[in-house]
Amino acid sequence: MPKDFSDPKKLGFMRLIEVFFACNVVFTISLLVFVVKGGDELGFGEMLDFANLVFDGVSLWLIWQRKHLARHFIIGFSLFNIVVGSAYNLAMGQFDIVGQLIASSSDIILLVYFLTSRRAKAVLTQPFSAEIKHADLQRHIDFYRPRTWGFWRNLIIYFCVFSVVGHWMEAGYCTLIRFGLIPGIYDPNSQIWSDWLYPFCVYGFGAVACVLLLFPVKNFLQKHLKGHALPLALSFVVNALVCTGIELAMGLMLNQPGPDGAYPLWDYSDMFCNFMGQVCLQNAVAFGIVATLMTWVVYPGLETFLARFSKDVMNVAFVAVVIVFCILFFFYCVNVLLPDFDASTIAAEAEAAAAQAQQAQPTAPESG
Repeated sequence: MPKDFSDPKKLGFMRLIEVFFACNVVFTISLLVFVVKGGDELGFGEMLDFANLVFDGVSLWLIWQRKHLARHFIIGFSLFNIVVGSAYNLAMGQFDIVGQLIASSSDIILLVYFLTSRRAKAVLTQPFSAEIKHADLQRHIDFYRPRTWGFWRNLIIYFCVFSVVGHWMEAGYCTLIRFGLIPGIYDPNSQIWSDWLYPFCVYGFGAVACVLLLFPVKNFLQKHLKGHALPLALSFVVNALVCTGIELAMGLMLNQPGPDGAYPLWDYSDMFCNFMGQVCLQNAVAFGIVATLMTWVVYPGLETFLARFSKDVMNVAFVAVVIVFCILFFFYCVNVLLPDFDASTIAAEAEAAAAQAQQAQPTAPESG
């Protein structure tokens, strides 16, 4: 009896491939923080490595989604790596058959496996169809139910969580600037480098804005435009413009230059394509990427994940998250200085108050 490979939960060797792709993406991107700008030059080999990093990420997602396109994509890119790598080494006079086989070993393994594997053919069957797109869109539209308690409960949880996560994201962004990987300025004495649980509420409000404003826009574009690329591109543009507009409004209200002409919070005057030193093209692109990830991937994924839990579990989680956030907020953000009283000071002030009150009492007139 032939073995059945159609169970989508049993990936076999593809599970190992998934782990390899995921580890390679995370490990390689993590190492980039140690690359100093100007210290290394990007040659053809490095550019091909970065292209393969994108290939690993896309392949991981395609296998994870059990897409039929995964086989063709991996086979095609493996052939591309083998052919282009060999041609480059031939052109540079560095071709060695043994060395080339070793360098292309991972691509050869992927090529042979996805050409011959019955499991890959049986499991990777999900198409990019209009029916699937419509079902996903309807599921995403169902997430947006502002008349329900569950919607606002989850939104408050996202506000609390992303107020802290946004702090970490800003620290990561400034780390890229610190190592010269992207242009910009950062404050080495900023609070982002300490107090890692300090809530940056602006990012919490940003997450709320993504859900309340940008997620419906994304659904509208998907519903009225065909394909995936055009709605995604337009959504990115809208997200970037909205986020940049919010930053500009905040800057005009809170980041006005002082008497010395210095901006108190941020200054993009030296950045390419800036406006009034308040916003710049680089940050607009960064905001667009983050907001697009939030509206297209993170928020739908979180809603799908949280839907697995019962209402009671989510309500308990809501209470816990809100209390933890209140602890962090009042611990870090609200500082009320109380006078330093001791017992002797209190006693002395009480005696002085009593004496003053006694002097203020009117004296009775003497009788004749």
